[in-house]
Amino acid sequence: MNYIQHPPTVKVLIEEVIHACDDYLARKITDDELKAIVMTWAKTSGDKLFSGPSEFNPTLTIRVGKKRIKIIKAMLTGF
Repeated sequence: MNYIQHPPTVKVLIEEVIHACDDYLARKITDDELKAIVMTWAKTSGDKLFSGPSEFNPTLTIRVGKKRIKIIKAMLTGF
């Protein structure tokens, strides 16, 4: 996987989320690979990914878009 696992800023996290979701939709990575990276971000960068319990950071939501957020939510099922 070619993704930053510990993004230093929200901006970098947004770029990585977009990149990962686009790779997933282009079938360059599998469900398991995407789930692994999303879980890593949730554990290591939760302050950047979330703004509250089960709420995504509003900046991330706006910049990433509804369809990608839906994919991320599906990968976080059970987190």
